[in-house]
Amino acid sequence: TSAWKIMKNVVIMGQSPAVHAAVKSLLDRDPSVAITLISCDGQLPYDRMLLPGLIDRSVKEKDVFCADEDYYKSAQVQVIAGKEISRVNFNRKRIFLAEKTHVDFEGLIITDGTELRLPPFKGIRRQGVFALARLEAVKALVRYLTYTETVVVEPLGFAGIKAALALKAVGKDVVVAVRDEVLLAKMIPAARSQALARALEKRGIRLVMSGLDDIIGETEVKAVRLRSGKVIACDMVVLEDAAPDLRFLCDTELVIGERIPVTGPFRTNIPGVHAVDVVCQDDGLKFAGAYALNTEIGSLQAAVAVAGLWGDDKVLAESDLLPRDILEMFFHPEELAPVISEVTS
Repeated sequence: TSAWKIMKNVVIMGQSPAVHAAVKSLLDRDPSVAITLISCDGQLPYDRMLLPGLIDRSVKEKDVFCADEDYYKSAQVQVIAGKEISRVNFNRKRIFLAEKTHVDFEGLIITDGTELRLPPFKGIRRQGVFALARLEAVKALVRYLTYTETVVVEPLGFAGIKAALALKAVGKDVVVAVRDEVLLAKMIPAARSQALARALEKRGIRLVMSGLDDIIGETEVKAVRLRSGKVIACDMVVLEDAAPDLRFLCDTELVIGERIPVTGPFRTNIPGVHAVDVVCQDDGLKFAGAYALNTEIGSLQAAVAVAGLWGDDKVLAESDLLPRDILEMFFHPEELAPVISEVTS
């Protein structure tokens, strides 16, 4: 608690709902705290889980944002967007930006990396490959739909399923490549996974029980090769597995493993520095085999991290991480009833 009394300057790095939740939690704790928000992709905080709705226009772009610019102005939050982070000096507690500017901090909450690290597939950089983790990427995906008939989606969690349904809704031939040979195997029970697979198939979405191995084409996507060896012709590949690129932190004192290891209230090895959302690595609280792919979980983590800046050692219980029935997130009850009956009979 005594450490917090002199901590009046907090920087939050990222642009997810966890950032917005951290701002609100900080202001609730101490309205006088100076908050700086550094957006890694130049956008105000937005909800990644809503991005697939841009594909079928069930969501408007303005509605993916957690709050508008006026909110952050009225809260006196300094927003730095569109400036590259060149390096971080944790000893001096200073973040260096492009154009030889810098931002000092006493407390730092990291929620995202500066870039995305795509899976190491061959052909990953071909035209027609899109990740679901960033707003600009999904907007580019929507523009590319004009040239697309068949799309292969490899889902990791909720957003991938939403994207597959949205692509089908706009008339595309959709193939879902199931990486673990059981749909969302690490997220939901086997019976629910089977029901979800059947519900997708009834919508006209094809499922193949093998993950991607290679993306084929000259400059544009022409096909994918699965780990099983099967080749599927397609014009677009949509990936949910895109990790934050943390190389800008690698030459620092911050310990980085698979992502950023944390303990308790998402503390890193450096006092006053916390990591949440897609950048944190906590095997005890790894959500269903993935990382904060859920808006509510990222926001909960941010609130716990802010409490940690005050010296409150709150933790998230496993019960905090359980999603509501995943089938009801995508389908109407009347559509689900026959499918659930079919797989449980």
